[in-house]
Formats: sequence, C-alpha cells, structure tokens
Amino acid sequence: MKLAAGKIVYKTELFDVKEQKVLLDGNKKNIYATVERRPTVNIFPLTETDDLYLIYEYRQMFRKKILGAIAGHIDDNETSLAAGKRELKEEVGMSASHWEEIARIEKSASVIKETSHLFLARDLEQGTPKPEQGEDITLVKMSLNDAVAKVMNGEIKVAATMIGILMLDKLRREKKL
Repeated sequence: MKLAAGKIVYKTELFDVKEQKVLLDGNKKNIYATVERRPTVNIFPLTETDDLYLIYEYRQMFRKKILGAIAGHIDDNETSLAAGKRELKEEVGMSASHWEEIARIEKSASVIKETSHLFLARDLEQGTPKPEQGEDITLVKMSLNDAVAKVMNGEIKVAATMIGILMLDKLRREKKL
C-alpha cells in the first residue's frame, strides 16, 4: 500500500479532516477520510487515602453532563505535562506536586486519530478554578473502589477515563501507587 496524495478538506481549531488517496496492491485506488485531533491530556488526581477526583461536565455530543476525568487539549508548543497542570488548575483549581504519566493511548485505530496522555496527579492542593467560558463542571470526590464500580456498571463510559481508572486500580493492587 502506498500513499498517493492527501489534503485537508476541513480544518477547525481542534481537528482536521483529511482525505488521502491510497494505492492498494494491484494498482487499486481507495480514498480514506480521517479526522486528526489535537492531542489531549486526562488527569487523575488521587489523594493519600485513594480518593479520586472526577468531574461531571456538560458535553454537547451527549446533551448532558457525563462523569469523567479532568481533560483538555494540548496547546501548540505545550508539553503534555504542562497541559495537564494547566487543565487541573483551570477546571478544578487544583495543583499537584507529584505527576506521573501512567499511559499514552490512541483512542481509535480507524477513522479518528487522537493521542491522549493519562496522568496521575498526587500531593494535591486546592485553589480556585478558572474554567473557560462555557464550561459547566462539577467536581466530585469518590473512592477509587467506587470509581472502578462505576466503570464496571457502565456509568463511566468515556474510554480514556475507563482506562485510567482501571490502570490506577491495577497499580494500587500491585502496590505501585
């Protein structure tokens, strides 16, 4: 398979839609449309007693608030760690003195390309949130056990949040937290 040509057919601040002509074996041509999103961060603030902070945030796609990790896009010329610190401060007013990237995931293997960096944040300090205009966020604190239960019963549906919670649970069981 060879890439014959590609072009951006639609561009926004957060993603590009691309069409790529591909030459398959036997000189057959195919056109693939893909969405390439800016990379994101998901932050999992965890207390010394294994309480986890998550947020309920209104998501237009679902037309309701959903439960998930603190998350946001990585700005141009910004590291994933700097974006994680910025999002934690903006969305819920927290800072953390210990940061660890626990995973880097690709959210899809087909049409949408989006890399997400999952961070554990520890040694937390509460401050004043500074959410962006239009963000409707409610901070919630629950035990890691309760968060795992919400993944398993389907209340938490966002893949990056599910992966982060289950990874934290595994790290805790292996005494690596």
